Amino acid sequence: MSNATTSSFPSFRDVVEEARASFRALPISTLEKLGILQSIENYYLIGTYPPLKAMGSVEPMEFLPKATEMCSVYLHIPFCEQRCSFCHFAKEILPPEQRVERYMRALHRELESTGELAGHPTAQTVYFGGGTPSYLSPHQISEVFAKLRESVRITGETETTFELHPSVIDAPDYGDRLDAIAESGVNRWVFGVQSMEDRILDKLNRGHSAADVYKLLSMLADRGIDNLSVDLIYGLPYQNPENWYASIRTLVESGVEKFNIFPLMFKQADPISMHYRKSPDIFPGNEERLMMHFMTESIMKSIGFRRGPLFYYAKAEQHSRQQENKYDSIEDINLLPFGVSGFGYVGHTQFYNEATLDRYMAAVDSGRPPVWRGSALDFEERMRRAVMFPLRSGGVNRAAYRERYGADPVERFATELAPFIDNGLLAVDAESLQVTDVGAPFADSIAISLASPAVVSRVHASNALITDLKNDPVDRYDFSPIARESFGAGVSPVGRLRATEEAG
Repeated sequence: MSNATTSSFPSFRDVVEEARASFRALPISTLEKLGILQSIENYYLIGTYPPLKAMGSVEPMEFLPKATEMCSVYLHIPFCEQRCSFCHFAKEILPPEQRVERYMRALHRELESTGELAGHPTAQTVYFGGGTPSYLSPHQISEVFAKLRESVRITGETETTFELHPSVIDAPDYGDRLDAIAESGVNRWVFGVQSMEDRILDKLNRGHSAADVYKLLSMLADRGIDNLSVDLIYGLPYQNPENWYASIRTLVESGVEKFNIFPLMFKQADPISMHYRKSPDIFPGNEERLMMHFMTESIMKSIGFRRGPLFYYAKAEQHSRQQENKYDSIEDINLLPFGVSGFGYVGHTQFYNEATLDRYMAAVDSGRPPVWRGSALDFEERMRRAVMFPLRSGGVNRAAYRERYGADPVERFATELAPFIDNGLLAVDAESLQVTDVGAPFADSIAISLASPAVVSRVHASNALITDLKNDPVDRYDFSPIARESFGAGVSPVGRLRATEEAG
């Protein structure tokens, strides 16, 4: 990592002025008419297509053997030391050690059986997520990597990512854990910071401080680790442009050269949704959220960072192959998940593993693949997916799309795309279809316009069956904004934005 000098970093005043100009250039009324100005609590990124709510029963023996020869591999470690208020992924807090061991044995068995079914593909990327993968002991870390290597082919070119929590420094064996991760072949490290303001971290129940982040950065630097990425979230309680700017600046000046910077998203089962309903005034409004997005863009461009995919920034030419594969090449490099609640895409089928530990472990113990729900995509749905996801990354390559699908994406989906092209949210040239800087904050809202009527209908049908949002497993793990019901606090940003537009 190379430290950025204070003189090379743009001033807060310059960043805010540029961000304000970008915000004022937004066609707020048009965005509202197009239906892509989402309310704060209803905003979400596209994680899968079709979404979980549009899935049903599938037969894993029909699609797992169709995995591509090279895959992206995801492993889920669902254990944490604390319950972060915003996290909606599958997890258990401080489980008994016997339960951790039982889960890890089940994960090993799934690696063995599903790896064989999928033909032991070569892993172009491996990603350990959670939960908190660094919750594992050094022995457990070494053991799961050994089992992984028996199940898929790991090469010297495999990008292997491992998520850390900054609180790892409090563990008595923290040094041994970091060493076990490094010795297992990890060459990309990711850890959630979310903010460098202790008041915000405390509200989020993160279990770490800004000082812990500095210590972890120092520990990684001492080990010669320089390929690391830091997660930040904007839209958090007590956040404002001043402390948002300070969080980015202090991390850049500490040598961080890769970021994942994304807006806060709500799930009704998460504590932060209750916090928002009770005290919406402590959260940034939609104007401030958009300002923070444009501040990020201003900062990153001025210090020479590249954006791509959306919400990912890197000083290097590439942020990570794992992220680009997910958006740009999943048909050729399938996503193969292992562990509870992992979702994947194999053999033209989008699917989820069982989303609770007990159901997951029972499935593995019974000798069957732990697939919960899925949906096989026909040719039409694959055509739609191949526009939706690249819009969040490198854009849609028109020639490659024509070669694969026999149609031009701009012509095939002219009705859906024309309003966004006409209003400067999407840009088209002879080679590609891409979101513009104006359209970037709304890329997911633009993309869901490509969802088929059949998929939308199935989502509405699932919504009608939900009686308890906080405990419904389908709603909890449906990582998609498609036909998402508005269950919010009744705090709408539109009036605020329209007033700002008229005042400007």
